[in-house]
Amino acid sequence: MQRALLVIDMTYDFIADDGALPCGEAGQKIVNPILQAVQTAHQNGDFVIFACDAHAIDDKEFQLWPVHCVAGTKGAQLIEPLNQFYATYESDQVRYLPKTKYDAFFETPLAMWLQEKGVQEVLVCGVCTSICCYATALGAYYRGYQVVIDPALMADLTPEAHEFAVLQMENVLKAQRLSN
Repeated sequence: MQRALLVIDMTYDFIADDGALPCGEAGQKIVNPILQAVQTAHQNGDFVIFACDAHAIDDKEFQLWPVHCVAGTKGAQLIEPLNQFYATYESDQVRYLPKTKYDAFFETPLAMWLQEKGVQEVLVCGVCTSICCYATALGAYYRGYQVVIDPALMADLTPEAHEFAVLQMENVLKAQRLSN
């Protein structure tokens, strides 16, 4: 079965202490485990996509959230060492997907890319579990993909939001859970 690893919003603004909208220590703790996951996925021939916010400076989302991940700024860049992995392995198998909404499928070529690769299963990881990870998992579910989650590869602004979203993905989307 062809798989894709969807790494959501692991950007400077969401991970770094001085980022515009940081997830905090919880987000920082998942950087190295996600790096290991992308390395394994790459070695296994899986499709790896870094789907990251890349907003225009006048994006309407900034009426809801502080200005963050403005396209072309440091804040919108992948956090190290994920940025280094992407720079080293960028190819048809390892791609960067700019997005402007919570759901990485919304008005992006993601569904087309997955279809071209024959992907049937997506593993969603990154930040925030209850916002962009959940919305992307929902988008995958709507398109008929088997959704897989690993709570150890996701983080949120609060532990309660993280756990709620994990349970929603399991119970509502029937996502396969890989770890506790």
